[in-house]
Amino acid sequence: MNVWVAVLLFFGPIFVLMGVMRNQKRVAVVRSETMELRVDEFGVRRVLVDGREEGVDWVEVTEVEVLTSNSGPHAAGGGVVIVSGDETHGCLVPIDRLQDSGLAEALTRLPGFDSGQLMEALLTKPPARTVCWQRSG
Repeated sequence: MNVWVAVLLFFGPIFVLMGVMRNQKRVAVVRSETMELRVDEFGVRRVLVDGREEGVDWVEVTEVEVLTSNSGPHAAGGGVVIVSGDETHGCLVPIDRLQDSGLAEALTRLPGFDSGQLMEALLTKPPARTVCWQRSG
């Protein structure tokens, strides 16, 4: 009987820790889901399920990057397109929302944006991170 108690006391916390870690991954996926995505003449905005908001105005965009992924919170969509402003402004757009959001078309209005480079980055085998455009100057 004492052996079983010792085994339970030894392995119990390990199983609890594994359960907590698995639950944290699920929470991260749910928190990162897009509730609203808006691309217009002013910029791109995303509201997440947990109420957080991301966004950047077109005049502030400094870089466009594609992150392809087969794990993590954005794996279901294939990854994200990162539209960056400065250190405090930017927006992640799930790859599977690129067309229906209008982002693919809006990006073509950035000076010197190359749609071919975007398509190549989108087709890159995950995991990969590719800068598709940077503002000059």
